[in-house]
Amino acid sequence: MTRLVWYRNDLRLRHAGLRDALDSGERVRALYLLCPGQWDRHGVAPARRWYVLESLRELGQGLARRGVPLDVIDAGAFEHCPEVLEDYVQRHGIHSVHCSREYPLNEKRRDQAVAERMSALGVTLHGRDETVLVPPQALRTGQGTPYTVFTPYSRAWHRLLDQAPPLPEQPPRTRMPVTFPGEAVIDSALSQLRVPESVRSAWPPGEAAAQRRLTDFLQKGLPAYANRRDDPGKMGTSRLSAALSAGTLAPAEAWWRARQAADGSAGAAWINELAWRDFYRQIMALFPRLSRGEAFQSVDRMLTWETDEGLWRAWCEGRTGYPLVDAGMRQLTHQGWMHNRLRMVTAMFLSKHLMIDWRRGERFFMEHLVDGDFAANNGGWQWSASVGTDAVPYFRVFNPVRQSRRFDPSGHYIARYVPELAHLDADSIHEPWKTPMLAPDYPAPVVAHQGVRDRVAERFRRARQQLEKSHA
Repeated sequence: MTRLVWYRNDLRLRHAGLRDALDSGERVRALYLLCPGQWDRHGVAPARRWYVLESLRELGQGLARRGVPLDVIDAGAFEHCPEVLEDYVQRHGIHSVHCSREYPLNEKRRDQAVAERMSALGVTLHGRDETVLVPPQALRTGQGTPYTVFTPYSRAWHRLLDQAPPLPEQPPRTRMPVTFPGEAVIDSALSQLRVPESVRSAWPPGEAAAQRRLTDFLQKGLPAYANRRDDPGKMGTSRLSAALSAGTLAPAEAWWRARQAADGSAGAAWINELAWRDFYRQIMALFPRLSRGEAFQSVDRMLTWETDEGLWRAWCEGRTGYPLVDAGMRQLTHQGWMHNRLRMVTAMFLSKHLMIDWRRGERFFMEHLVDGDFAANNGGWQWSASVGTDAVPYFRVFNPVRQSRRFDPSGHYIARYVPELAHLDADSIHEPWKTPMLAPDYPAPVVAHQGVRDRVAERFRRARQQLEKSHA
């Protein structure tokens, strides 16, 4: 009899399903179903595909050294996974499948179809919530409803983890080494990708690299995290988002080790980011309309969005005339990553200054981010566009100049990614249109900040009125 570990976004050896399978004493195989068609449909960035595939290669090699062969099968897309998996378990005499649960709608539909096939075959399916610290169904308000505002969710989240803290998984036991049968499929998929060296060097893939980065952050970055996390010009964040998204690092390990190393508010601030991650996964799981391109707030259905392609291209290419916005967008397209503060600034600029549909920006981010995570990206965009779960409504509009002066006061970050402004002083670099002769190669602002808040408020007011009429 043989047990199967079905890997998805949990590409590591420290894995509860793998441990359970090995502890059984039975034969164990591992499987990854590659779905490039699904990646294509959702515009997954080449950088993220590369990170996943290289991490999968490291995982396969590590499993082989421990006596577990990892097969990699190109299933095409999710709808083919049930059939492919059915054939696989029959060919290899699998009686039990171990996997981590996933929460977006397409993933849940795939898993439901797989569960039905496995049940018909008499194969047991063991699901675990390893991609979160707190499962989506675990927390409810006093009225028995899901939390839809982060602050009360966070309080309940912290209380639950304080009462039942998670423990990190240990490396699996070792058996006689075997070969790694799936490596050729990975090589073939990687050969079709073109990822710049700037991304490869900045984002070393795999579990070992994630462990090193976590250790380095906890030792050097965590003590100053609360004070430096909003400064895009400094390495103030953990840079663990890609590892958490692909599962080369388990959130339980990140939480546990941060608690061990926590230093007052710095530790609490970073751990709270893990709470945000779980919160958006809870919203994604319990409100499946978000996976269909809909907003959490129904007013979104009545909003009128602009379609100016010139403004859209200016935003995509970092040519809006606002230095901090442009620096963020250029970092994204060149490095496959952007500081979280800049994600909010650029997303709010698109959805409020330009009034372009947030869904276009959401997809653009996914097409470039090495850490592209559906739930977190969707939640962040809806927050910025004021159509998500956030309790603060539409009147929040970031002033890009004020954000620039506050979080990049020296202009060092801007100078790095907008080199045509690098020669300006620390005052002029934030508003180069005031001294246009000193920055002749930089565009003027594509839209004025003055009046944006009033325009957004009016557009939301009309949308609410239309929504009320539709319900009358």
